Amino acid sequence: MKRAGAWLGAFAWMGVIFWMSAMPGDVSGAQSGRIAQLALRAMAFLFGEDAASSVSPDMINLLVRKGAHMAEYAVLFLLYRRALHASGARRPGFAALCLCACYAATDEGHQAFVADRGPSVVDVCIDTLGAALAWGALGALRRMKGKGKRNETV
Repeated sequence: MKRAGAWLGAFAWMGVIFWMSAMPGDVSGAQSGRIAQLALRAMAFLFGEDAASSVSPDMINLLVRKGAHMAEYAVLFLLYRRALHASGARRPGFAALCLCACYAATDEGHQAFVADRGPSVVDVCIDTLGAALAWGALGALRRMKGKGKRNETV
């Protein structure tokens, strides 16, 4: 039952990623634009109007969009790794990273059929980097807690 629940979480998150990728480009752009505006307002509040106005809104929007890619796939990595571990995989971290890269590639292919969107090899790399950073953070966290053992696979 624990294994099925772990896989259900991974498949549900894959569905969320698919749903977000199915949004037309103008809808997706509007969402990230709103988040970028909030980020600019936060910068103005924290650092002053001059500092905030020196940052390009397009750059903030790009960072928001690519950061969202990385975050989506960091979560997917953690869910895959949990499911693979529950299933008895010998190297759940490595397998989860490979699954994330494969899903990123298929997700970008899916975007070829969405209005105002298109596939991007760069986005596959960014998605996979997000998963790899999650793997690294997980390993670092385990080492910091003293639970990482030399023979234990992450």
